[in-house]
Amino acid sequence: MNETEGLTTPTSMLWESTDPDTALTERFGFASEADATDWLSGVLAAQWGLKVTACEQLVISDANCLAWITVDGCRMVAKWSMRERVFARLAAIARLTVWLGERGIPVSMPQAARDGRSQVEVDGFSLGLQRVVDGELLDIADPVQVRRAGEMLARMHVAMADYPEQIPTDEPPAPGAQLVGNDFRSANILWAQGKVAAVLDLEETTYRRRVDDVAQAAVLLGTRYHDWRPTPADVREAFVEAYVSVVPLGPDEADALEESIETHLRSILWPG
Repeated sequence: MNETEGLTTPTSMLWESTDPDTALTERFGFASEADATDWLSGVLAAQWGLKVTACEQLVISDANCLAWITVDGCRMVAKWSMRERVFARLAAIARLTVWLGERGIPVSMPQAARDGRSQVEVDGFSLGLQRVVDGELLDIADPVQVRRAGEMLARMHVAMADYPEQIPTDEPPAPGAQLVGNDFRSANILWAQGKVAAVLDLEETTYRRRVDDVAQAAVLLGTRYHDWRPTPADVREAFVEAYVSVVPLGPDEADALEESIETHLRSILWPG
């Protein structure tokens, strides 16, 4: 018997209003939280050689399920997807995450399986495993956090411009585009001990002009999971100033950035 067998694991939806138990069964084929936890324990034992001793919670986000677990006294997050068409992309992004971590970008690096893979396909799912990074979600009310976030995005752009592997996308990169994270905001940025502790969730990574990525980040920096609101103008300005202090923009780029910010402000359907 697994140590997790029979334990009650709460399941919730990250942002949808769908019943989580129904989603767990209909999307992932698990009869119950215990069934999902037992499956995960078996996969981690077989593929990673790890023993799960506790599962705190399951969280469902669209086609993904996340489990906060304890393995040998260490808190970790396992995340698996049931959308087969993105499996190759997920594996590529896992390799990108490792590459960024090796170059000093604070990311939650995947834990390699026994065979060295960062992302494993098993039982019709694509699954990755990461250590939990301690920290709080970025608070845009703190000017220091805003500045460090702007500097961090600039560092990421510099690093990602040199990434040697092609990330699968629906369309080929347009002229002037480079690899960017495409989802840099409070929900995906952890702050601890006076610095950005981790940039999470690179699954939206794509190729676009970096000024467009800066503009999107500036407009959405404070957003988390619900009740999105545009970042206040003074915070946007401080964020962009911090970015430019690391990666200066030419006059044409600066104009393109301002235009892109206005486009994002107009195009996003804000609640209320």
